[in-house]
Amino acid sequence: MVEQIATLSKKNLLERADDFIFSTGVDDGASQLAKKNMRYGIAQMHIILEKYGFEPKASFISTPDETISRNVYRWNSGFGYGGRISWGGGNNKIIFLNTKPNQCGILVGGLEYVPELKELIKKINIINQEELYYQDILLNLDYGVSNHFINCFKTKNMGEINFPPYIFMIHGSAPEVRDDTYGLGMYVDSSKNLKDRAIKEETIFGTQFILLDDAASEYMKLNNKIVKFANIKRKIFAEHIFGEDYKLICSQPHQFLYDYNNIYLGCNCTDINSELVENNFFPIALRADAPAYLFRGKRNFSDSVIRKLNFYERADKLGLMNLLKNANVLPHGGGYCFPDIKKVTKVLEINKKRYFVCELNGSDGKKIFRNAKNLQYEYRSEKIIEEVIKLNLGEGIAKLEPLYSLKV
Repeated sequence: MVEQIATLSKKNLLERADDFIFSTGVDDGASQLAKKNMRYGIAQMHIILEKYGFEPKASFISTPDETISRNVYRWNSGFGYGGRISWGGGNNKIIFLNTKPNQCGILVGGLEYVPELKELIKKINIINQEELYYQDILLNLDYGVSNHFINCFKTKNMGEINFPPYIFMIHGSAPEVRDDTYGLGMYVDSSKNLKDRAIKEETIFGTQFILLDDAASEYMKLNNKIVKFANIKRKIFAEHIFGEDYKLICSQPHQFLYDYNNIYLGCNCTDINSELVENNFFPIALRADAPAYLFRGKRNFSDSVIRKLNFYERADKLGLMNLLKNANVLPHGGGYCFPDIKKVTKVLEINKKRYFVCELNGSDGKKIFRNAKNLQYEYRSEKIIEEVIKLNLGEGIAKLEPLYSLKV
């Protein structure tokens, strides 16, 4: 007898969603928050998928930097950050807009010299004054916003590849196309055009907006176009700031739709057969005071790692073994963490809103909040690299010692 999702209680729906979460997070406060919240997003996906005749088998495979999303809309929709969300084989024309792909990525470039800091700031100021366009789109220099940055490093090669002695990273997205200024738009909470095309689905856990059929096709084409636009934008700014003679190492997205049924959300995709993945070099940027790394990607997870993580039996039972063996995930950073939060004890649901109750380190008190946007946070450091190596997600090929980080 086929299980009917719609007949399950809220408790059973959340328990079922738990089974579809494959976490490799470090299990600190932020990682626990991500898992607790992700149950609500996955459960909503299951309900909606069944309604439209698709297999209700949405899943989340996290990377070691698994954490919260500071985007309030995404978080309140039931989604964490740092991993791959999958809800089908890739060809089912249904897209969940509340995940909010934004084509964010990191460009890595090589230099033969250390750029003079004052000159870089002058060049950035000139860009802001002159305004740069690409195909009639005014480019937004968003590299000082949120967790975006321009960083410079000294290179320490770890393998047979000799990278230039100095390396820079540019971390940014494509805010130019989130609303409907240039067409459909990527963000359902910013674009009226997109919201008008979407189907609003109310579930017992909240509201999701989806696209089906032709609308999904149009959005998928836009996603692919904007991944390329964001890469070109990073390259344009790299040339204007560091000069045309820098060596491009890679420009990789980490927040994009891979196909109709998969999103890499704050996570590198190591599938080099994808036209959206530039090559097999991937950056992992930690805190400003910690080294960054370049990795060569690997197909993951291996059979031995799946068994070590105790995923094997569950993945086999759910029919997700092939997905796990081709997850192809790698962190892009350390992820947010909350040093004061020890663990999540419960989730309160009041008036269709979720409140997370957390135990604190060094105190008997509790911290209770709805979203994490305004919480004081830090970034994790070398532990994420240790976990990447332990799980055989990639091969380290360069260690990058920080020289300076620009937030301008």
